[in-house]
Amino acid sequence: MSDLVYRQLGKTGLQVSPLGIGGGNSISSADLLYAFERGINYFFFSSDLHHFSYQKSAQALRTLCGQGSSVREKVVLATVTYLNNPDKLLSTIIDQFAELQVDYIDVFHWGWITEENNMLDLLKGAHQLKDKGRVTSIFRQLQEQDRQRMEEAQFINEELLKRGLVRFVGASFHSNAQAQRWMLNMDMLMLRYNMDHRSIEQDIVPFLPVEKRNAPGVVVFNTAHPALRGQKRPDADQLFFPSVQDCYRFALFQPWVDVVLTGPKNRQEIDLALEAVELGPLDEEEQARLLDARAQNRLLTLLH
Repeated sequence: MSDLVYRQLGKTGLQVSPLGIGGGNSISSADLLYAFERGINYFFFSSDLHHFSYQKSAQALRTLCGQGSSVREKVVLATVTYLNNPDKLLSTIIDQFAELQVDYIDVFHWGWITEENNMLDLLKGAHQLKDKGRVTSIFRQLQEQDRQRMEEAQFINEELLKRGLVRFVGASFHSNAQAQRWMLNMDMLMLRYNMDHRSIEQDIVPFLPVEKRNAPGVVVFNTAHPALRGQKRPDADQLFFPSVQDCYRFALFQPWVDVVLTGPKNRQEIDLALEAVELGPLDEEEQARLLDARAQNRLLTLLH
């Protein structure tokens, strides 16, 4: 196991590793289990967008989070749907529960929220999943019927019947205005953040509650995006690009960041991300040098 120090995911109270893993780059189940062995406990799963890639790690999530898992309480399972329509919520949840064979999801997200989305309707729909509301009741009835049809079905205990389908609700925002407008109503925020995209430092961070117990959890993504590191660029040899560790260190130690979501392809890339945690925060000189180099890169790109 790693010596990772866990953090509190905002007001959810969940204890999470500073790094999380999303399966969008087709990481295998074996390598996802390796990540758990190294101490990573936050896992992100999409049931629609790029679902083919996420499926490669579904078996590992069934092992860690499925019914009867001995380590379920040590894992934070976050799922997302990009079908942002509350009328389709029940079918989305049925798909996620059936594929991952879980009894509950820790954090359910609406994905890719822009100015065009009606967040009020989405929040109302998702919050039904947190208690024994209409959607939860219908789903539990279906679940019980399925289990009763199985010869060796286990009875759903009363505690589970009283529990909602999800513990917390979040959203992946691609609009800073929407995130600022709704963040106090959210259990968790997912935000794009890296050296080239720092607008949330002005648009969102100053408005977060100081007390962690009052603030939504914050997960940042796209922190080490390939474009940031010069991959597939014809002028890559002429410009400075940060290392993977530089990218992760830039975000990992911001006091308002709870989790940096990574998208490794294999365990070697998991190890690279973990090295960033071990290296610790960038000092002032390192950070200034990186940001200055990125600014020069953008200027040279514009001139060409």
